[in-house]
Amino acid sequence: MAGKYQKTKVALKSGANITVYASPRIHEALSEVTGALNLYKGVRLAQVIEAVYVQGRKDGARAAFDALQKGVTQAQKQVPHRNPGRPKGS
Repeated sequence: MAGKYQKTKVALKSGANITVYASPRIHEALSEVTGALNLYKGVRLAQVIEAVYVQGRKDGARAAFDALQKGVTQAQKQVPHRNPGRPKGS
C-alpha cells in the first residue's frame, strides 16, 4: 500500500517545506489548487496549510504527553513511593 502514495512538497511562507504523502487523488487536487494561483491566493493557501500543520504538531505532542502521563500515573500506583503516615502540614 505504500506504493500508492505520492510525495508532494508544499513550500510555506516561512521558507520551510512540508512533504505531503497522499493518494493520487489528493496529490492531483493539491497540484490543481496550487497550480493556477496568483500570489495573493498562494500566500493565503500557504498560511492555511501552515496553520493546520502547526496545529497537528501541537495535537500530536499533547497526545504523546498524555500517554506518558498515563503511564507515569499507573507506575506510581504500582510502586509505593511515598513516605508512610500522614503528610506534614505546612
